[in-house]
Amino acid sequence: MADSLDSLDNRSADRRLQVETHGLDVIGDAERKGTPRTLFWPWFGANVSILGLSYGAFALGFGISFWQALAAGVIGIVFSFLLCGFIAVAGKRGSAPTMVLSRAAYGVRGNRLPSVISWVLTVGWETVLTALATMATATVFGRLGWGGGTETKVVALIVVGALIVVGGVMGFDLIMRLQTVITVVTAVLTVVYIALVADHIHWHTVSAVPAGSAQEFIGALVFMMTGFGLGWVNAAADYSRYLPRASSSRGVIGWTTFGASVAPLLLLVFGLLLAGSSGDLSKAIAVD
Repeated sequence: MADSLDSLDNRSADRRLQVETHGLDVIGDAERKGTPRTLFWPWFGANVSILGLSYGAFALGFGISFWQALAAGVIGIVFSFLLCGFIAVAGKRGSAPTMVLSRAAYGVRGNRLPSVISWVLTVGWETVLTALATMATATVFGRLGWGGGTETKVVALIVVGALIVVGGVMGFDLIMRLQTVITVVTAVLTVVYIALVADHIHWHTVSAVPAGSAQEFIGALVFMMTGFGLGWVNAAADYSRYLPRASSSRGVIGWTTFGASVAPLLLLVFGLLLAGSSGDLSKAIAVD
C-alpha cells in the first residue's frame, strides 16, 4: 500500500512538471481531482489587484455618495461573480473549456463570433494586467530607492511575461500552485498596505460626499459588473472542468463566488475611503 501511494505521489509530481496536454478536449474521469474548495485559490489570486482600489475612485466619479458606491460595488461584484459560479458548474459537468461548452448554445459555426470576442477580451485584460504589474513593480522599487526607471520596467515585464507564458504552457497543476502562493503573498501585502495608509482616511470627508441620482447609481452598478465578474464569464468553467463530476454544485458556485469576490470587495471599500478622503488622490488614480 505504501509503495502504491508513493508511486501515485510520484506520478502526480511528474504531471505537475509536464507541459499541459489538454486543450479543447474533455478531461477524462481518471484525471479529475480536487474539491470545490480548491477553486478559492485561483479565483482569489486572479482578482486581488490594485485595480480594486482604483474602482473606488472610478465609482465616486459617477457623482454618487460613499454608500451608493458601496451598494453598487457589493451588488455588482457579488452578482457578476455569481454568474461565474453558475458557469463553473457547467465546467464540472461538461469537462471542457467555457468557449467549447458554449457550442451547445450557439452551434459550432455560430460559436466562432463569441470565441473571437472572447479571445480579444482575454488578450486585452492580460495586456492591461501585465502593464499594471510592470508599472507597479517600478513604482515600488522607486519608492524603496532600488531604482524604478526603464531598466526596472524591462526586467519586470520580462519576469511577468515569463510567469504568464510558463504558467500557460505547464497548465492546470502549476497554475493552481502559483495561484496558491500568489493568494497568500498578496493577501499579506494587502493587509500591510492597508495598515500603512489607514491614517489617510478621513471619515467626515467621505461621509460628506453628496448622493447622486438613480441614473448615476445604475451607471456605477453596470460599471462594477462589467469590470469584475462579467469580464470572467467567458473563462469561468476553465478551472472547474478538472473537478470530479460528483463534486457539489453548490460548493462550486459558492467557492467560485466567494474566492473571486472577497478581495475586490475589500479593496473597493478601502479605495472608496481613500478616494473619498482626498479629491487630489481620486484625480491621481484616474490619471495613473
